[in-house]
Amino acid sequence: MKKIILVIALTFALIFPHSANAAVFKDLSPKHWAHDSITSMAEQGILNGYSNGTFRPNEFITRAQAALILARALELPARTEFKPKFGDVGPRHYAYDEIAVLTEREVFADANHFNPDALLSRAQMAKVIIEGFEITVDDNHLKSYLDVPASQWAHDYIITMSEVGITHGVDQTRFDPYGKVTRAQLAAFTDRTLLFQEQVRTGTVTYDGDRKIYAGKKEKAYGTIAAVNAERKSKGLSILKEDPALSAIAQKKAEDMVKNNYFAHESPTYGKPYEMAVKLGYPTNQVGENIARGFFTVEDVMQGWFDSKLHYENMLHAPYTVIGIGYAEDSDGFPYWVHQFAILP
Repeated sequence: MKKIILVIALTFALIFPHSANAAVFKDLSPKHWAHDSITSMAEQGILNGYSNGTFRPNEFITRAQAALILARALELPARTEFKPKFGDVGPRHYAYDEIAVLTEREVFADANHFNPDALLSRAQMAKVIIEGFEITVDDNHLKSYLDVPASQWAHDYIITMSEVGITHGVDQTRFDPYGKVTRAQLAAFTDRTLLFQEQVRTGTVTYDGDRKIYAGKKEKAYGTIAAVNAERKSKGLSILKEDPALSAIAQKKAEDMVKNNYFAHESPTYGKPYEMAVKLGYPTNQVGENIARGFFTVEDVMQGWFDSKLHYENMLHAPYTVIGIGYAEDSDGFPYWVHQFAILP
């Protein structure tokens, strides 16, 4: 029988560690927040660099370029007999075939103008990704942004994308729907969407028609946040906000432990918790971590952490402002839990 184990780390680095990973493109640092996604997209031939060896991560994407990238990611047929009525995109246009295929699939509206050279907005990006990958648009609206009211034309697309973890907004309260999409951002969005699609394909995530939301095994781990905050509140401490970016890192840590069959704070892939945060582009290296394995319910894992003096003290560390959660199971269904805490302004 596998043993129930808890481990704690409270580590703060004073300097950013050097990464030995080499960038694929000469203008892309291994520490760039989208480095892994850009590398993955380039290796799959979905989003290419330039002939001079650069990627230009901060360059904006046009609507025509987005059509090319989306068609590649979806592995769509190269041609179609469908003829869109766009007056500004003819058969000789470099992206005509991809635009035509996507318009036939109703990803793009078949209108008089396509505006191929217009820059893609974040709202438009949400719409074409959700429609292109046929992600069910729900009306549960568990997420919200101050700059995306219900009347915003892409509201449901944006909220759905956020709920399934493809995007987390420019910060915790804003999405910036009219901001323009960079090459790095589209690489990250596409990479996360392909990962989400694979989770749906394998049944890790399924759409719950009754609750009108995508749900997966990780969902139950969110219940631990309320337990942590209830305990902090009882001690007169501030409650912690769930930070999707930190949760993404905690999830990677949980999955990394399962994949590489270890149970420790120092990952053979990412290093120590604060090193992992820095490598994955998190805005601070002031990160602490609790991990556990072998607990099958929220109540049991929280009681385990409560009963451990060091774990308990770590979750009650007063300066913390945000929390991230991760949860994964190995092939035997044996669970691994991760809490990461950070100090953000």
